[in-house]
Amino acid sequence: MEQMKMNACILYLNNKRIEMIKLESDHMESKTWEKPLASDKWDFAEITKTLDSPSEVILVGESGLNMEYRRWLANHDRVLAKKLIAVIGGTLETKISPNLVSHFKEKYFRNRG
Repeated sequence: MEQMKMNACILYLNNKRIEMIKLESDHMESKTWEKPLASDKWDFAEITKTLDSPSEVILVGESGLNMEYRRWLANHDRVLAKKLIAVIGGTLETKISPNLVSHFKEKYFRNRG
């Protein structure tokens, strides 16, 4: 029987940039999307597709944008919406905490077969 692939994803959202850190049982990867103009809309469909069905998702960043993405998930990807385990909102200066990344690295890398 194939072992289920465990992975977690941390998404950092602000009005200019979205950053993803994806942790899998054997590696970590990151990707960044830049928004050329402030008036442009984020392509949540493309970003969600890149996440590749994570086991858990954490949103970090600007509260209004977190809310907008959660609303988009509820309407377009309910499976992923149910995997959202935390939403950490705040000001535009909110960053992905190294402690948060460390916690997930430990969780997902510790059980390597």
